[in-house]
Amino acid sequence: MKSIDLIAPAKVNLYLGIGRKRDDGYHDATTVMHALSMHDKLHMTLLGSGERTVLFEPCDAAQPLRQFEAAVDPHSGLAVSANTVWRTGIAGENISDEDNLACRAVRALAEALGRHEDELMRITIEKHIPHQTGLGGGSADAAAALLGAADLWGIPATDPMLAEAARALGADVLFFLKGGCAALGGRGDEFAGTLTPRHDSVVIIRPEGGVSTAQAYATFDNDPAFPTPGETEAILAHTAASEVALSNNLAAPAEKILPELADIRAFARAIDGVTDVLLCGSGSGTLAVCKDMKTAQALSAAARQKGWWARTTSFSSIRAAKLPEKK
Repeated sequence: MKSIDLIAPAKVNLYLGIGRKRDDGYHDATTVMHALSMHDKLHMTLLGSGERTVLFEPCDAAQPLRQFEAAVDPHSGLAVSANTVWRTGIAGENISDEDNLACRAVRALAEALGRHEDELMRITIEKHIPHQTGLGGGSADAAAALLGAADLWGIPATDPMLAEAARALGADVLFFLKGGCAALGGRGDEFAGTLTPRHDSVVIIRPEGGVSTAQAYATFDNDPAFPTPGETEAILAHTAASEVALSNNLAAPAEKILPELADIRAFARAIDGVTDVLLCGSGSGTLAVCKDMKTAQALSAAARQKGWWARTTSFSSIRAAKLPEKK
């Protein structure tokens, strides 16, 4: 039995320019993604054929730890399962192992490697990144799971199979293997260059309601506002995150779906010391960039008084990564 601990950071899109729908069903997309210090935590355990053990896993306040009986029978093949613990303060989602992106990532990497061992990969995910907020939490967990599985299987993190599996899982997953700040083109999955990260304090504000990605894109397609070629060219030429003018052409469609997002935008912009405000991806989180941590803390407190979820964090240069082994 072997185990590993990892972090999976959130991200925001400093710039998101959705283009025309392609023949493959995706949209052209130019984006600048930036990692945040807010992150999920993953603990991964690998058992081989014939191994049996009892794992003590985190659960909730009423039951801090619970037992999970883990066993691998001969000729059982690869089994991947997850225990997801929501620490966000928002009601979590009930995600099956088949749909969990972290579990899918492990299976995708095994397939890419042609690995057919009898083994169990058990993943505990402590969620600090809220869902349906545009912060890429599921994709971040998938990237961390790829790194964790590779490490437990003795595969270098630089093996191209990790990037291949990440790309198949989604555009954001590939970004989290690199982290920091990067510009991407194509479908939002082709790296165009890295940018010097920012380190400002920020606040993420989220209403109770959510915006599904599919609904946001469908609304956008009904009345699209495409970026101009000159705008895209200028974005891809930037070398520092601080040069990027915050913009998101999914913001207007998302506000049509959930008008409360416009209220949050206006509320955050009116706070002294807030330098910029932008919808996170397709929503429903809103990013407020603050001049200092004091402003961020005040904004976060004021947003919670309004009944919104709010969390103070900061831009960061981190990526999905293995944590040092505990001694």
